[in-house]
Amino acid sequence: MKNNRILRELAPFLTALLLILLLIFLPFNVSPQYSKYQLNEFAADPGNRLNFIGYTAKSQAFSDPDYLPILGSSELEHTNPYHPTSFFTKYPSGYTPYLVGMPGTSPLTHFFYVNSVSNQLKDRKMVFIISPQWFTKKGIGEAAFQQFISKGEIYSWISSANPKDLSTQVVARRLLKFKGPTDDILISKSLHALEKGKAVNPGIKGLVLVSEQFWKKEDDLFSGISTFESSKKNKLHAADKLAKQLPGTQDDAVMREDALKIAIDAQNNNPFRINNRVWNKTIVSRWKNLKGFQNNVSYLNSPEYANFQALLELLAKNHNDVQFIIQPVNSDWVNYTGLSIPMLQEFSRKITYQLKSQGFNTVTDFTNKYNTPYFIGDTDHFGTIGWLDASLAIQKFMKAPPQSPKYHINNQKFMSKEWTNQTSGFNN
Repeated sequence: MKNNRILRELAPFLTALLLILLLIFLPFNVSPQYSKYQLNEFAADPGNRLNFIGYTAKSQAFSDPDYLPILGSSELEHTNPYHPTSFFTKYPSGYTPYLVGMPGTSPLTHFFYVNSVSNQLKDRKMVFIISPQWFTKKGIGEAAFQQFISKGEIYSWISSANPKDLSTQVVARRLLKFKGPTDDILISKSLHALEKGKAVNPGIKGLVLVSEQFWKKEDDLFSGISTFESSKKNKLHAADKLAKQLPGTQDDAVMREDALKIAIDAQNNNPFRINNRVWNKTIVSRWKNLKGFQNNVSYLNSPEYANFQALLELLAKNHNDVQFIIQPVNSDWVNYTGLSIPMLQEFSRKITYQLKSQGFNTVTDFTNKYNTPYFIGDTDHFGTIGWLDASLAIQKFMKAPPQSPKYHINNQKFMSKEWTNQTSGFNN
């Protein structure tokens, strides 16, 4: 009698648990079918973290060839009328920018992002905006790792990783340096095998595959939160409003004059031509203490070069035609804080060599625009002039016939300690 009473009390819980398991593991589709407007909201909102680490929204979006993936980091959130989302709203070119990246994202986070939807991104054009600031001596930190790389994305990578590939071993070794992966027994055991070039134990591999499916179905069930988040921020509406400020027709001279006027009005309350709002909010109270604080900073020695190489190999396997854009900095600010312009130019040579020597030849390098007034809107993010030139470069890239680049990936060189530590001698 007592056992029957316990069963009756547990019945609702057990029934709910069974329903959840059926929804997750049975093959029928529980994915929400997003409308085009909802996908456009996601595309305009790079700050939607759930979309970044999830699967459902980006899988649906990149199944649609109308979306152009633009991968980057914090610059994507720094909008003005010449930002790609607004620019291509005003001057339609047959595609919609889909922004991927926010403060803290890096080559390693983008590797797992792209890998998780690699099937949807095959044979596509893509744009990748490179920030020199990614390539610090230690690379991505623990907090950013846990924020922007989900266990589901790691399961997805493990499920198809070839243990004999050098890139697999290097990525596994890199992941073992973080606390997040090592806290998960399935991931930890898999990584310890893969870093040694050994296959994952079949039992562990089976559980990884189940966990990957759990991640996808779980994201299906709860991805409505992403819809709410993006609609609440209303980035698409904001981009539409900015687009209305642009000249009626696309005339380069008129746009450049307009972009300059907007910049002068927005960047006039400080000696560094930093956006007034950014200056007032984050810098004005401490700028006098920041003189020379970047004297010893270098972006030439970093584990992120190997992470970037893993991403390049993935893009090559996917036959992606990629435009890489290298951002400059604000010369007034870096001269004050002590960041070395020659070091940044050397960074440009290093990353360009890594790209072009392997067949990634579409490189738009704005490094030497550091002295162009208002190219940068604050310390190191595009301003109106910068976004204008970037949007025009993207438009030109997209108008060109699709290429079938012949890539020749050299992991032995570009994943070596010698390369990650090399600081000079780059011939492009």
